[in-house]
Amino acid sequence: MFEAGLNFIEKRIFRRLNAQLPVELEQSGSQVRAQTRNISCGGLFLSLDPEKIDEKQDLNVVIHLPNQKNPVKVVGSVRRSDANGVALEFRGLYNDNILAIERFVKSNLN
Repeated sequence: MFEAGLNFIEKRIFRRLNAQLPVELEQSGSQVRAQTRNISCGGLFLSLDPEKIDEKQDLNVVIHLPNQKNPVKVVGSVRRSDANGVALEFRGLYNDNILAIERFVKSNLN
C-alpha cells in the first residue's frame, strides 16, 4: 500500500479486507462482543475499548462470517491497541478456520 507523499512500506503478510463482522471474545470465563473493522488470515482489528480485555492473555475468538453455517473459532493475542480499537493476531495458523477466513477475504477483494 502506498500513499503519495509518505515513505511507507506495507509489512503485512496477509491482505486485509475492510469488513464489519460480529465477533465474540472469551477470556477467563467472560465474554465480550465486538465488531471487526478489518480482517485477514493473520488477524483482525476490532472496534473495541482496550480496557474491556486483558491484553496479556490469549483470547478465544468467534467470528461470524456471512454465508457460513458455523462460526469460525480461533485463538488470538493482542498485537496492539489504541483509542481506535484492538488488533488481534491469530495463533495456530493454517487450520480449517483460517482457511474459511482466507476464502471470505479472497472472495471479497476487488
